Amino acid sequence: MDAYAAIADLFQTPKEEKPQVFVEGRTVDESRALGEASLEDNNFESAVRHFRRAVELSEPGDVEAMHDLAGVLAASDQLPEAMRQYQKALKAKQEPDPLIGISELYKRYGRYRDSLEPLQKAIELEPANPYHHYKLAETLRDMGERKKALAAIQNAILVKPDESFYHYFAGELFLAMGRFEEALPAYRAAVELSPGDDFLYLRTAVAFYLADKPAETIKAIRLASDLNPDEDLYQALLEKISDEPSAARPPKLDRYDEERLRRLMVEMDIV
Repeated sequence: MDAYAAIADLFQTPKEEKPQVFVEGRTVDESRALGEASLEDNNFESAVRHFRRAVELSEPGDVEAMHDLAGVLAASDQLPEAMRQYQKALKAKQEPDPLIGISELYKRYGRYRDSLEPLQKAIELEPANPYHHYKLAETLRDMGERKKALAAIQNAILVKPDESFYHYFAGELFLAMGRFEEALPAYRAAVELSPGDDFLYLRTAVAFYLADKPAETIKAIRLASDLNPDEDLYQALLEKISDEPSAARPPKLDRYDEERLRRLMVEMDIV
Protein backbone atom coordinates (compact mmCIF):
# COMPACT_ATOMS: atom_id res chain seq x y z
CA MET A 1 0.00 0.00 0.00
CA ASP A 2 1.53 3.37 -1.02
CA ALA A 3 1.55 6.43 1.26
CA TYR A 4 -1.47 8.11 -0.32
CA ALA A 5 -3.51 4.92 -0.11
CA ALA A 6 -2.46 4.45 3.53
CA ILE A 7 -3.54 8.00 4.42
CA ALA A 8 -6.85 7.53 2.61
CA ASP A 9 -7.40 4.30 4.50
CA LEU A 10 -6.46 5.96 7.82
CA PHE A 11 -9.01 8.75 7.38
CA GLN A 12 -11.52 6.43 5.74
CA THR A 13 -11.65 8.47 2.58
CA PRO A 14 -14.34 7.03 0.29
CA LYS A 15 -12.82 5.20 -2.64
CA GLU A 16 -13.71 6.37 -6.09
CA GLU A 17 -16.10 3.83 -7.51
CA LYS A 18 -15.22 2.79 -11.03
CA PRO A 19 -18.10 1.73 -13.23
CA GLN A 20 -18.00 -1.99 -13.92
CA VAL A 21 -17.92 -2.92 -17.57
CA PHE A 22 -19.73 -6.14 -18.48
CA VAL A 23 -17.78 -7.96 -21.18
CA GLU A 24 -20.00 -10.17 -23.31
CA GLY A 25 -18.79 -13.33 -24.96
CA ARG A 26 -18.66 -13.32 -28.74
CA THR A 27 -19.40 -17.02 -29.05
CA VAL A 28 -21.24 -19.70 -27.10
CA ASP A 29 -17.96 -21.10 -25.79
CA GLU A 30 -16.70 -17.68 -24.71
CA SER A 31 -19.96 -16.92 -22.93
CA ARG A 32 -19.92 -20.29 -21.21
CA ALA A 33 -16.29 -19.77 -20.10
CA LEU A 34 -17.10 -16.30 -18.75
CA GLY A 35 -20.09 -17.75 -16.94
CA GLU A 36 -17.96 -20.48 -15.37
CA ALA A 37 -15.45 -17.85 -14.24
CA SER A 38 -18.26 -15.83 -12.66
CA LEU A 39 -19.46 -18.92 -10.82
CA GLU A 40 -15.95 -19.46 -9.43
CA ASP A 41 -16.13 -15.88 -8.10
CA ASN A 42 -19.61 -16.58 -6.65
CA ASN A 43 -20.99 -13.83 -8.87
CA PHE A 44 -24.30 -15.44 -9.78
CA GLU A 45 -25.78 -12.32 -11.36
CA SER A 46 -22.92 -12.13 -13.83
CA ALA A 47 -23.02 -15.89 -14.41
CA VAL A 48 -26.72 -15.76 -15.30
CA ARG A 49 -26.06 -12.99 -17.82
CA HIS A 50 -23.25 -14.93 -19.48
CA PHE A 51 -25.19 -18.20 -19.67
CA ARG A 52 -28.24 -16.34 -20.96
CA ARG A 53 -25.98 -14.85 -23.61
CA ALA A 54 -24.80 -18.37 -24.48
CA VAL A 55 -28.42 -19.37 -25.09
CA GLU A 56 -28.92 -16.34 -27.33
CA LEU A 57 -25.85 -17.24 -29.39
CA SER A 58 -26.55 -20.95 -29.58
CA GLU A 59 -28.42 -22.79 -32.29
CA PRO A 60 -32.20 -22.96 -31.80
CA GLY A 61 -33.08 -25.89 -29.59
CA ASP A 62 -29.59 -26.19 -28.04
CA VAL A 63 -30.59 -28.24 -24.99
CA GLU A 64 -27.16 -28.05 -23.36
CA ALA A 65 -27.13 -24.25 -23.35
CA MET A 66 -30.66 -24.08 -21.93
CA HIS A 67 -29.84 -26.72 -19.32
CA ASP A 68 -26.71 -24.82 -18.23
CA LEU A 69 -28.70 -21.61 -17.85
CA ALA A 70 -31.38 -23.40 -15.85
CA GLY A 71 -28.74 -24.82 -13.52
CA VAL A 72 -27.25 -21.39 -12.85
CA LEU A 73 -30.71 -19.92 -12.26
CA ALA A 74 -31.41 -22.68 -9.76
CA ALA A 75 -28.08 -22.06 -8.02
CA SER A 76 -28.98 -18.37 -7.70
CA ASP A 77 -32.38 -19.28 -6.20
CA GLN A 78 -34.35 -18.08 -9.23
CA LEU A 79 -36.42 -21.24 -9.09
CA PRO A 80 -39.47 -20.28 -11.22
CA GLU A 81 -37.24 -19.08 -14.06
CA ALA A 82 -35.06 -22.18 -13.71
CA MET A 83 -38.15 -24.37 -14.03
CA ARG A 84 -39.19 -22.53 -17.19
CA GLN A 85 -35.74 -23.06 -18.72
CA TYR A 86 -35.72 -26.77 -17.89
CA GLN A 87 -39.16 -27.12 -19.45
CA LYS A 88 -38.00 -25.27 -22.57
CA ALA A 89 -35.04 -27.62 -22.84
CA LEU A 90 -37.32 -30.62 -22.41
CA LYS A 91 -39.71 -29.31 -25.04
CA ALA A 92 -36.81 -28.89 -27.46
CA LYS A 93 -35.63 -32.46 -26.91
CA GLN A 94 -36.60 -35.29 -24.59
CA GLU A 95 -33.35 -35.80 -22.67
CA PRO A 96 -32.66 -36.96 -19.10
CA ASP A 97 -30.71 -33.92 -17.84
CA PRO A 98 -33.62 -31.45 -17.86
CA LEU A 99 -35.79 -34.09 -16.20
CA ILE A 100 -33.23 -34.51 -13.40
CA GLY A 101 -33.14 -30.73 -13.02
CA ILE A 102 -36.94 -30.50 -12.82
CA SER A 103 -36.96 -33.24 -10.20
CA GLU A 104 -34.39 -31.38 -8.09
CA LEU A 105 -36.46 -28.19 -8.28
CA TYR A 106 -39.58 -30.02 -7.12
CA LYS A 107 -37.60 -31.28 -4.13
CA ARG A 108 -36.49 -27.75 -3.29
CA TYR A 109 -40.15 -26.79 -3.23
CA GLY A 110 -40.78 -29.74 -0.91
CA ARG A 111 -42.82 -31.53 -3.57
CA TYR A 112 -41.14 -34.93 -3.31
CA ARG A 113 -44.02 -36.90 -4.81
CA ASP A 114 -43.97 -34.69 -7.88
CA SER A 115 -40.20 -35.16 -8.18
CA LEU A 116 -40.56 -38.90 -8.80
CA GLU A 117 -42.18 -38.77 -12.24
CA PRO A 118 -39.34 -36.84 -13.94
CA LEU A 119 -36.82 -39.28 -12.45
CA GLN A 120 -38.77 -42.27 -13.72
CA LYS A 121 -38.94 -40.69 -17.18
CA ALA A 122 -35.17 -40.11 -17.10
CA ILE A 123 -34.67 -43.80 -16.30
CA GLU A 124 -36.94 -44.76 -19.20
CA LEU A 125 -34.82 -42.63 -21.53
CA GLU A 126 -31.49 -43.92 -20.19
CA PRO A 127 -31.99 -47.15 -18.25
CA ALA A 128 -28.27 -47.92 -18.41
CA ASN A 129 -27.31 -44.71 -16.58
CA PRO A 130 -26.73 -45.66 -12.91
CA TYR A 131 -26.89 -42.04 -11.76
CA HIS A 132 -30.58 -41.82 -12.61
CA HIS A 133 -31.30 -44.91 -10.51
CA TYR A 134 -29.25 -43.40 -7.68
CA LYS A 135 -31.19 -40.11 -7.80
CA LEU A 136 -34.43 -42.07 -7.59
CA ALA A 137 -33.06 -44.03 -4.61
CA GLU A 138 -31.94 -40.82 -2.91
CA THR A 139 -35.35 -39.21 -3.36
CA LEU A 140 -37.21 -42.28 -2.11
CA ARG A 141 -34.92 -42.45 0.92
CA ASP A 142 -35.60 -38.80 1.73
CA MET A 143 -39.33 -39.58 1.52
CA GLY A 144 -38.92 -42.39 4.04
CA GLU A 145 -39.55 -45.07 1.40
CA ARG A 146 -36.49 -47.14 2.29
CA LYS A 147 -37.57 -50.44 0.71
CA LYS A 148 -38.28 -48.74 -2.60
CA ALA A 149 -35.02 -46.80 -2.28
CA LEU A 150 -33.17 -50.08 -1.78
CA ALA A 151 -34.69 -51.51 -4.96
CA ALA A 152 -33.64 -48.39 -6.86
CA ILE A 153 -30.03 -48.42 -5.63
CA GLN A 154 -29.80 -52.13 -6.40
CA ASN A 155 -30.72 -51.26 -9.98
CA ALA A 156 -27.85 -48.76 -9.99
CA ILE A 157 -25.54 -51.50 -8.72
CA LEU A 158 -26.73 -53.87 -11.45
CA VAL A 159 -25.83 -51.26 -14.05
CA LYS A 160 -22.50 -50.27 -12.46
CA PRO A 161 -21.35 -52.87 -9.94
CA ASP A 162 -17.86 -51.35 -9.64
CA GLU A 163 -19.08 -48.08 -8.07
CA SER A 164 -18.18 -48.17 -4.37
CA PHE A 165 -20.58 -45.38 -3.41
CA TYR A 166 -23.66 -47.28 -4.56
CA HIS A 167 -22.76 -50.26 -2.35
CA TYR A 168 -22.16 -47.88 0.55
CA PHE A 169 -25.55 -46.27 -0.06
CA ALA A 170 -27.20 -49.70 0.03
CA GLY A 171 -25.39 -50.49 3.27
CA GLU A 172 -26.68 -47.30 4.85
CA LEU A 173 -30.23 -48.22 3.86
CA PHE A 174 -29.87 -51.69 5.37
CA LEU A 175 -28.63 -50.11 8.61
CA ALA A 176 -31.53 -47.65 8.68
CA MET A 177 -33.94 -50.57 8.30
CA GLY A 178 -32.26 -52.55 11.09
CA ARG A 179 -31.11 -55.25 8.65
CA PHE A 180 -27.58 -55.34 10.04
CA GLU A 181 -26.43 -58.71 8.69
CA GLU A 182 -27.54 -57.73 5.18
CA ALA A 183 -25.62 -54.48 5.47
CA LEU A 184 -22.30 -56.30 5.86
CA PRO A 185 -21.98 -57.62 2.26
CA ALA A 186 -22.82 -54.14 0.96
CA TYR A 187 -20.07 -52.53 3.05
CA ARG A 188 -17.65 -55.29 2.10
CA ALA A 189 -18.23 -54.53 -1.57
CA ALA A 190 -17.77 -50.82 -0.87
CA VAL A 191 -14.42 -51.24 0.92
CA GLU A 192 -13.16 -53.75 -1.64
CA LEU A 193 -13.77 -51.18 -4.37
CA SER A 194 -12.34 -48.28 -2.30
CA PRO A 195 -9.84 -49.90 0.09
CA GLY A 196 -8.17 -46.59 0.89
CA ASP A 197 -11.29 -44.87 2.23
CA ASP A 198 -11.12 -44.81 6.04
CA PHE A 199 -14.70 -43.53 6.32
CA LEU A 200 -16.00 -46.71 4.71
CA TYR A 201 -14.21 -48.80 7.33
CA LEU A 202 -15.83 -46.68 10.03
CA ARG A 203 -19.28 -47.34 8.59
CA THR A 204 -18.38 -51.03 8.30
CA ALA A 205 -17.43 -50.99 11.98
CA VAL A 206 -20.85 -49.57 12.85
CA ALA A 207 -22.51 -52.40 10.92
CA PHE A 208 -20.36 -55.03 12.65
CA TYR A 209 -21.15 -53.56 16.06
CA LEU A 210 -24.90 -53.54 15.44
CA ALA A 211 -24.65 -57.11 14.12
CA ASP A 212 -23.07 -58.07 17.47
CA LYS A 213 -19.62 -58.78 16.07
CA PRO A 214 -17.28 -56.98 18.51
CA ALA A 215 -14.00 -58.46 17.27
CA GLU A 216 -14.72 -57.44 13.68
CA THR A 217 -15.82 -54.00 14.89
CA ILE A 218 -12.46 -53.38 16.52
CA LYS A 219 -10.58 -54.63 13.45
CA ALA A 220 -12.55 -52.30 11.17
CA ILE A 221 -11.88 -49.27 13.38
CA ARG A 222 -8.18 -50.12 13.52
CA LEU A 223 -8.08 -50.34 9.73
CA ALA A 224 -9.74 -46.93 9.52
CA SER A 225 -7.19 -45.54 11.98
CA ASP A 226 -4.29 -47.08 10.05
CA LEU A 227 -5.49 -45.35 6.90
CA ASN A 228 -5.95 -42.02 8.66
CA PRO A 229 -3.81 -41.95 11.83
CA ASP A 230 -4.46 -38.23 12.33
CA GLU A 231 -8.18 -38.89 12.88
CA ASP A 232 -8.44 -39.09 16.68
CA LEU A 233 -12.12 -39.96 16.46
CA TYR A 234 -11.21 -43.58 15.74
CA GLN A 235 -9.10 -43.96 18.88
CA ALA A 236 -11.83 -42.27 20.93
CA LEU A 237 -14.42 -44.71 19.57
CA LEU A 238 -12.14 -47.67 20.29
CA GLU A 239 -11.86 -46.57 23.91
CA LYS A 240 -15.65 -46.50 24.17
CA ILE A 241 -16.22 -50.04 22.90
CA SER A 242 -13.17 -51.97 24.14
CA ASP A 243 -11.25 -52.54 27.35
CA GLU A 244 -7.92 -52.00 25.66
CA PRO A 245 -5.54 -49.48 27.27
CA SER A 246 -5.50 -46.04 25.73
CA ALA A 247 -2.94 -45.16 23.09
CA ALA A 248 0.30 -43.48 24.10
CA ARG A 249 -1.20 -40.18 22.96
CA PRO A 250 -4.75 -39.62 24.18
CA PRO A 251 -7.18 -38.59 21.45
CA LYS A 252 -7.81 -34.87 21.07
CA LEU A 253 -11.29 -34.03 19.88
CA ASP A 254 -12.59 -30.60 18.99
CA ARG A 255 -16.28 -29.75 19.31
CA TYR A 256 -17.04 -31.04 15.84
CA ASP A 257 -15.36 -34.38 16.55
CA GLU A 258 -17.08 -34.63 19.93
CA GLU A 259 -20.43 -34.20 18.19
CA ARG A 260 -19.50 -36.85 15.63
CA LEU A 261 -18.55 -39.24 18.42
CA ARG A 262 -21.80 -38.51 20.24
CA ARG A 263 -23.84 -39.28 17.12
CA LEU A 264 -21.94 -42.51 16.54
CA MET A 265 -22.57 -43.61 20.11
CA VAL A 266 -26.29 -42.89 19.71
CA GLU A 267 -26.41 -44.81 16.42
CA MET A 268 -24.53 -47.75 17.94
CA ASP A 269 -26.57 -47.59 21.16
CA ILE A 270 -23.44 -47.22 23.29
CA VAL A 271 -24.28 -46.11 26.82
